[in-house]
Amino acid sequence: MRIALIDGNKKSLAYPIALLKIGAWLKSLGHKCKLFSNRLPDDNIKYSEVWISTVFTFDIPFVRGMIQEAKKKYKTIKVGGIAASLMPEHFKIEGVEITTGRIPEIEKFTPDYSLLNEKPEYSIAYLSRGCIRKCKFCMVSILEPKFENVNDWEKDLYPGAKHILFYDNNWLAKPLKHFEKDIEDLKRVIEEKNILTIDFNQALDCRLLTKRKADLIKDLPIEPIRFAFDGMHEDGHWQKAMQLMIERGKRNFISLVLYNFKDTPEDFYYRLKEHAIFTYKYKIHCFAFPMKYRPVLRVQSRKKYIGEYWTQKEFSGYHAMIANHSGTGIVACGNRKAFDYNAVKEFEYFYGRDEKEFKKLINYPDIYKLVKRKKMKVILDNAKLNKEC
Repeated sequence: MRIALIDGNKKSLAYPIALLKIGAWLKSLGHKCKLFSNRLPDDNIKYSEVWISTVFTFDIPFVRGMIQEAKKKYKTIKVGGIAASLMPEHFKIEGVEITTGRIPEIEKFTPDYSLLNEKPEYSIAYLSRGCIRKCKFCMVSILEPKFENVNDWEKDLYPGAKHILFYDNNWLAKPLKHFEKDIEDLKRVIEEKNILTIDFNQALDCRLLTKRKADLIKDLPIEPIRFAFDGMHEDGHWQKAMQLMIERGKRNFISLVLYNFKDTPEDFYYRLKEHAIFTYKYKIHCFAFPMKYRPVLRVQSRKKYIGEYWTQKEFSGYHAMIANHSGTGIVACGNRKAFDYNAVKEFEYFYGRDEKEFKKLINYPDIYKLVKRKKMKVILDNAKLNKEC
């Protein structure tokens, strides 16, 4: 049979490794496969089946529309992936087969990279699956309730790729015995394959970083090191983890900072400012990546969701601040001459000197005009300093 594999992610930022494994599995059974991103096939080839992979629950309306179009052309339509596993009721459509959870058969297969239109510059792999935490804002405990070690991760690497992106949800939760084995394997692979960087892009659990594990990872080319600073329950742990890695020579950090969950604007400000303080104090790159919480198990109303300690006005005020400060969504301070490269001064200029001032600013009636004037002043000051230099 000819089978069309559809990446149902509306905005794909990475290649769908699960579909590449499914493609390898189906080909081993004698089928022919072709991969499509965000769309149904538009070629003249007749496909016997269409397999659609879902990722984000907020893409469910998009995928449902795709399914309705597919029903006009194909008899067999199969849907699986994260969104289908979390909310299968949204895909109970006549003629649609739903697969929930992971497909055990595909795990032993090497991804079929020939399905991609171009050679990837990075590999995607897992050293572990699942997580020991059961955070209320996260669905990992539902999707992968058992924390498992992965031994055969090397088979998933793309030959020639110089970067590895690890999708582990909590690598530091591994027992030391397995962790030490990972380090040995990573160092060997890095040397053999001339790997330039590795990235744990789901972030590391700062509460689980010990001196021993810090010593083990210090020589790995992790760029950047990502920690999660999701709430005040991690305060103190985050600073300790940062210091452990700074003491071991690491200079580049990005933290995932959750807000709009159980936090207040004041403690959100505190967590952001800690990054500016560390940047200035240790002369490092310590950036915050704020991530707005929206209920995963909602579809239509999730965009309008406001946490119990926030207001819509405060959201708008904060977004005006960060848009005029960075424009990228990342809070990065310490690189402007106008502040003499003082990250704390820069942060306070845009976000307020303390929690109370931050709260006032995000509720200020003309915050958009105010932050635009602030931004323009910085641009002019920097231009003047550059001219003088």
